[in-house]
Amino acid sequence: MTLLWKGDVLPTVSTAQILLRRHRPQTVITTDGIFGPKTGKAVWNFQNHHVLKKDEIIGPKTWHKLEDVSRFRTVDVVDGTDPSLVQLEAADLRKDGYDPIVLFGMSNGLEVAMNQIAARGGNRETMLLRFHGHGNNGLQNVTGGEINGAPHLAAISLSNFAQIEHLLVRIKGIFVEFGAVQLLGCDVGGGKGSALVEKLTNTWGVPVTAGIHTQFGGGDKTFRFEGAVVTKVPGGGTLKSWSSAMELKHGMVSVDS
Repeated sequence: MTLLWKGDVLPTVSTAQILLRRHRPQTVITTDGIFGPKTGKAVWNFQNHHVLKKDEIIGPKTWHKLEDVSRFRTVDVVDGTDPSLVQLEAADLRKDGYDPIVLFGMSNGLEVAMNQIAARGGNRETMLLRFHGHGNNGLQNVTGGEINGAPHLAAISLSNFAQIEHLLVRIKGIFVEFGAVQLLGCDVGGGKGSALVEKLTNTWGVPVTAGIHTQFGGGDKTFRFEGAVVTKVPGGGTLKSWSSAMELKHGMVSVDS
């Protein structure tokens, strides 16, 4: 499965670039959120150093190694109310070494979700949080199954944001500053969805990305956005400016691995 490869422009690319700078063999590359040839070479160097398949692609094994050397973690939340999400996305995640939080339809399920996310990993900071579930413009389901059947407070949306903000803020402290969040539901970033993405970025203090169009599940589609995305970064800047700031703050440090 592929998480990141050449051509990707995402906050998670910046996360990887900083870790590639910090950990042996410490390839000095610019942190800009763009997976270009130099980032590909840095990935190759990291894979070679850690005896991984040298393909210049960040798949699960390379991502897991970045987690291991940095002592960070990835957290996945799957809306298990839809059997296809369990059969495809949860199964894909488990196959590739992840341990997803699978939640089923429940009233006030967001509180359960936030508590479980906060409890994951002990003292390890989170470098990536992913939500897998149905979506719509400005809405990411978390514990609600189909959109029209979603129970009360089972989704993160513009319409219920004032009600759920006190729950969302519970996980603000779990992230490494150069981490990221991905909303992998269909159409979440479309229409007024960019406003939801911005609210979540301001709440959690890390970049948030959502797909603009339909997102499918299974295989690589479990781990990647399909088509255009919308990304917001803390402070309202650009991905490039945020990445540069993160490099200055976190990418100049050598860490043993």
